Order: sequence, then C-alpha cells, then structure tokens
Amino acid sequence: MTRKPFDPERAIGGLFDHTESSGSPSKIAPVLGVSALSQLIRTTLEGGLGKVAVVGEISNFRAVQGHWYFTLKDATARIDAMMFRSAADRSSFKPSDGMAVIVRGEITHYPPQGRTQIQCSALEPAGAGDLDAQFRALCGELRLLGYFDDAGKVAVPSAPMCIALLTSAHSAAEADCFDAAAKTFPATKIIAVDVRVQGAQAAAGIASAIAAVDAAAPALGIEVILLVRGGGSLEDLWAFNERIVADAIFRCKTPIVTGIGHESDTSIADLIADLRAATPSRAITEVLPRRETMVQQLGASTRRLTRAVQTRLQRLTAALEMTARARQLTDPRATLTIQATVVAKRARVLAHEMLGRIHERESRLARAFTRLQQQHPANRITTATAQLEAAASILRRVAGIRLQRTGDRFESAARTLEAIGPLAVLQRGYSITLDSAGNPLRSAAAVAVGDRLETLLADGKIRSTVEGR
Repeated sequence: MTRKPFDPERAIGGLFDHTESSGSPSKIAPVLGVSALSQLIRTTLEGGLGKVAVVGEISNFRAVQGHWYFTLKDATARIDAMMFRSAADRSSFKPSDGMAVIVRGEITHYPPQGRTQIQCSALEPAGAGDLDAQFRALCGELRLLGYFDDAGKVAVPSAPMCIALLTSAHSAAEADCFDAAAKTFPATKIIAVDVRVQGAQAAAGIASAIAAVDAAAPALGIEVILLVRGGGSLEDLWAFNERIVADAIFRCKTPIVTGIGHESDTSIADLIADLRAATPSRAITEVLPRRETMVQQLGASTRRLTRAVQTRLQRLTAALEMTARARQLTDPRATLTIQATVVAKRARVLAHEMLGRIHERESRLARAFTRLQQQHPANRITTATAQLEAAASILRRVAGIRLQRTGDRFESAARTLEAIGPLAVLQRGYSITLDSAGNPLRSAAAVAVGDRLETLLADGKIRSTVEGR
C-alpha cells in the first residue's frame, strides 16, 4: 500500500460535527495545520505591527557574505535579528557582541524554520553611544588639541589649475561638481577619486584617500583637494565625524575644501578643513576663478604695461634734450663722447627693458590663452586673442619708433655741437689763447709783460711769454 502525504484537513474533517452529550452543538477552535498556523502568525505579525524600534544588547553576532545576523536581548528575553548587506553597507559602524544598540525595522516570520526575527533597516548605538553625544565629545577633544584653530589652516589658491575631487563615483555630488566647474572655469583639470562616503568602512577609506592624494599632489600638480558628499541624516554623514578622518585632514599639507550635506549640516571634517562650503557645487565654485574676472585682470595688466613704457620713454627723451642744450663745454670732444656713451647705454637699457616686458607679457598672454582655449563660446576666445596680439604688436612698433626718434635726435645734436664748437673754429685756421689761469684771452689789456700764455691750435698747443704790448 502506498503512503500518501499527511493531509490535516482529511484527518480532522469529522471533528467539526462534534456534539456534547447533552445533544447541543459545541463551539470549539478550528484545528489548523502547522502551515496554516505559521501563515496566520506571519500575517498577524508582519501586517499588524508594521515598523518597530527596539533597544537591546547584541550577542552571537556574525557576518555572512555581507549580511549581518545576531540576537537582540535584554534581561528577560531575546529575539533574532538580521540585516541585509544593502542596509549594512549604509550603517555608520559595525556592531559587536555586548554593544547596546537601537534597531529599526519590521517583524518577520519564516515558516520553514518557525523563526520570528527583526529584519533591520537601520542600526545605531544606544545610551553612551548616542551619535550626538559622540559628536560633542570628539569636538571638545579636537578643540583642545587645536584642530579647529585658524592658525593651522592652509590658504586656498585663488586660481588652481588642478583639483582632486574625493567623493563617490557617479553620485549626484560628483555630477554637480563637474557641472559647476564647466560653467565657472572649464580650463581647470579635475581628478576624480572614488571613495565610499557612507557605511562602516567609509571613514577608513576617506582617510586613506586623503593621505594618498596629499602624497601624490606635488607630482600630479594638485593644488586643492575637494571632499564632498550629498545630503543625508546624521547616520549617513557619520563617516565625516570619525576621528580617523579628522586626523587625516589635520595632517594634510594640501589645502582641503569640504562641501558635505546641506547648508544646515556641519561635520567635524567641515570644522577642520581649510575652507568649508555649504554644498558640493558651492565648494567648487568658491575655489575656481571666473572667466570674466581673468579677462578683466589681463586688460588691466596690459594698460599698466603701456603706461610704464610711455613714462620711461618720456624720462629718457627729457634727459637727452637737456644734454643737447648744453653749449659751453670745457672739452667738447670728451663731453660728446661721454654723452654719446650715456645715450647709447640708456637706449640699450630701454630696449632691453621693453623687450623683456613684451616677452613677459607675451608669455603670460600665451598661458592665459591656453587656460581659456577650452572655454565657450569660441568666438570670445578668438576675439580676445586677436586683441592681445594687436596690443603686443603696437607695443613693439611704438618702441621701435621711439628708439629710432631718440637716435635721430642724438645724431642731430652731435652734429650741431660739432658745427658750433670751438674745435670747428680751430679747424678753419683760427686759434684760442688762454691766460695763465686757463681762461680765454679776450683783450690785450688783460695781460702784462712777463705773463705766460698758451695758444690752442687745431693740431696742438704753443706756450709763450708776453714781452710787450
């Protein structure tokens, strides 16, 4: 005979017609199978209790493939609990046996094993482990150690050309930062570093990433580190309140700017950072320069250079004119040689200074053009470049004209001096007689018999003595 599966309905089918000896029907509880009872328990618990929050002590904790299993107990009772990996990864800490916690979740019943448990969606320390108390305690400790002092903060560069962005890859915070950078100053290079910003291992990952980027900053040209994360609850942001992250930020030599959560959120990382912004997008816009500001600065620098060159030329021209007006010279040839040397030297200095400044300005303009070449729209870049090149060309042309004019005026002055100077008179057959004191002799009455005289000729001197007049 073949044995069939046990059918509780057939086994108890006649019991519903039971009557007492008095002959009247008796109302008794229906007899249920184990599966029906388990389903009734599951429906009652899961549908009737809804969300629960339970405080207790953890025991028998174990992690299996990222899922957490443990028992929650107090002095007189215990209940099983579990947390799926997706929820465990969001937890700000990893629990251990003996820890007092508050779990939030739903009551579930598993009929195959007859096990009732709490399926946890969130986990937080209880009692002395309260997050707010931990935050205040760590703030007080770090304040005494000088972590929040302005003296220890590093100045953030005004126009960094390379930034390291530390946040979760493909997150909304990362996308906001890239969008803001493209609108503000797209020439700046952004190196994205993927770090976990939530969960039990997030704090250690953030600290490790900060140390690694800081060490590589000189080689990679990184000038600023941005540490950002989108909004969330205190538990979600807790990784930025851990001591390991605080130590990493305090030891970092590269300037750190934070943009964590919303404007109302404040973490310990914000308090230690060199600059704190309200949101991730605000963090990057406060660091990057604006294109309009850079264009204005370049224009102002060009105007200052033009004024400096004009002032220098005016001073040299005035000095040359004063030299040309000097008519009465003791030794015309020596004076002309000295003046020629001075003018030539000043001309060389002026040319060197002007060429140096022009070269420097061209180099700065070339660097600025490289930074701005990725900006949009392209026609603004083309127009600005043409204007800058035209200004440089004008400066070179003006410098050449001024130098040519200065040389021409010097040559004209030299010819004039040579034509009207005493030496030119001597070349025509005349002579100059000097008295014993070396003064030109203009009258015979100015000498006496016996005075010694000196006569200057074109080819030499003659000394004589007055014998009569």
